[in-house]
Amino acid sequence: MTMARTLTIPAWLGALLALWLPGCAHPEKRPADTPAPVLDAHPDANSPDYVGAALVTGSRSPQELYAAYPRREPDPRLAARLAEILSDGGKTLRWSATGSVESFQHGEVTIPLVIRVPPPCENTLCPVIVFFNGACAPLRYHWRPEFFLRAGFIFVEPHIRGDRCDEAWADADNGPRKPEAQKDLEACGHYVRTRFSRDGGTPKVGILGWSYGGNQTLVGMTRFAGAYDAGFALAAKTDLYSFFKNAPEDLRRARAREYGDPGTEPELLRTLSPITYVDRLQGPLALMLGGRDPKVSLSDADAFVRKARAHHREVSLMIIPEHGHLTEQPREIAFEHAHVIQFFSDSWGRPVEFL
Repeated sequence: MTMARTLTIPAWLGALLALWLPGCAHPEKRPADTPAPVLDAHPDANSPDYVGAALVTGSRSPQELYAAYPRREPDPRLAARLAEILSDGGKTLRWSATGSVESFQHGEVTIPLVIRVPPPCENTLCPVIVFFNGACAPLRYHWRPEFFLRAGFIFVEPHIRGDRCDEAWADADNGPRKPEAQKDLEACGHYVRTRFSRDGGTPKVGILGWSYGGNQTLVGMTRFAGAYDAGFALAAKTDLYSFFKNAPEDLRRARAREYGDPGTEPELLRTLSPITYVDRLQGPLALMLGGRDPKVSLSDADAFVRKARAHHREVSLMIIPEHGHLTEQPREIAFEHAHVIQFFSDSWGRPVEFL
């Protein structure tokens, strides 16, 4: 794939470009005694929709699953460094506030990407993290890409079909359209690898995501094995058919239009599920789930890991009993991202060194 010389840019992409600023908007003034929220913390993070109990339907109890996939503390120096960057809020350094918005052509589909390259990687071969999250945010300072840029990674955020850029784009992967739309994941992996090749060398490319983006990560590593060299999925469903079959009725109804109904469209859900393709997995894959996350199934994750290991695939799972569905608190952010950065660095045999 190559950059298209002439592209028909969707209206929402024009809006995205218009919102591209070299820095953040000025924060809203708050009372002096009110702690500032973490940037992009979800306003409903403590609601029953996001904090409750993860689904457990298999023969092993939650306690047995916690013991099988225990919480591990990250490297304390790495977690402390991330906490320092988070609390600084971009006052000292803000590499994530600058970058570019580019596009490439995948068949008839134009896929935009927000690209951030740390200065030391502008003319050097560096590993790339491709981050999927379902949103369509403008280029601006954010602590997450800042973490990776400082650790020596290029950070790319594609806006593929299904992302919430406008109503039509968000619905472009609904139901029976999703198997075809998922091919955007493979296209992004191949494009990024070519885009950041240097002097005959190709970069290591990782795929990362939480929740919806975690599902994209699992699909990218299984159905499209080889498009990415390693993947880390957080708060992701491994088996959509099993999850929705056992989920509460209101949740099934709410998501049927997007994914399908387990009663009437079981084959569609199986086609969309990462566990269907787990035997294809190439490269290391890590999963992290919260024990208080009502939007995931610990039993399905256990089945996914068991099946992967039966095929001699490299996969790990960590369950954090006290975590819900969303990353909200500074301590959770530092904990999770320390594990993620360490995983990619270890997978590719490179020490964690902050720039």
